[in-house]
Amino acid sequence: MAPQMIQREDLKTQAKRALMQYIRTLDLEHDNKLPREEQLCTLIGVSRVTLRSALNELASEGVVLRRQGKGTFVNRTCMNMKATLNPAMHFGDIIARSGYTPNVRMVGWEVFPADEEIAAGLQIEPSTACIRAKKIFYADDRPCVYCEDILPASLWGDAAVPEGEPSLFQLIYERSGRKVAWDKVELHVCMSDDLRDLSPFGSRPMLLLKSLTYDKDDIPLFFASEYIDTQLLTLSQIRQREFVYSG
Repeated sequence: MAPQMIQREDLKTQAKRALMQYIRTLDLEHDNKLPREEQLCTLIGVSRVTLRSALNELASEGVVLRRQGKGTFVNRTCMNMKATLNPAMHFGDIIARSGYTPNVRMVGWEVFPADEEIAAGLQIEPSTACIRAKKIFYADDRPCVYCEDILPASLWGDAAVPEGEPSLFQLIYERSGRKVAWDKVELHVCMSDDLRDLSPFGSRPMLLLKSLTYDKDDIPLFFASEYIDTQLLTLSQIRQREFVYSG
């Protein structure tokens, strides 16, 4: 079964998705080596430059292993992992791959003045109006992730704060034309008792991801704090190991 041909923009992302679709059709226990690059280019309809960019990203995530002089191989262990601690994977995908039905609900929006720490991170003046957006992801109606995003209110212009369950990335793009590109993430551990908004989770330890997200011009867009219930979601990580051996 061949993957779908690529017809839209953002070719690297499309190529990566098409490669993953193709990889899932393979009998990896029998043979985990991918075809040569020219064959893959024909299969998904992209140039070799785009293909290599997509393969490099998959390699950085541990999905494929590139062995000099031998070719590119699918990492069987990675493919058997339900969910990975991968910044490119959205929580809805993580929840689904963990065997649950995902759902997300917006639980609050508020406007507040930025303190010095927030102002320094977002490169704005202290007391600048900011928006704090709060939402909870559910796994089979059980709360599993609490997210709190902080961004300058100026990104919205004169528009009212949206209702419902909007995508923050999409809203920022619609209001300002700026696209999310990358973020810097810190990992912490906390107790759900430490934050009032975590009361739906009961009393338990949580994995906390604190991040500052930037656009393609390396200008900060928003802060994010993501509290993950690891009793429901087990996150794994593939690490590439390099060592210079003597002899």
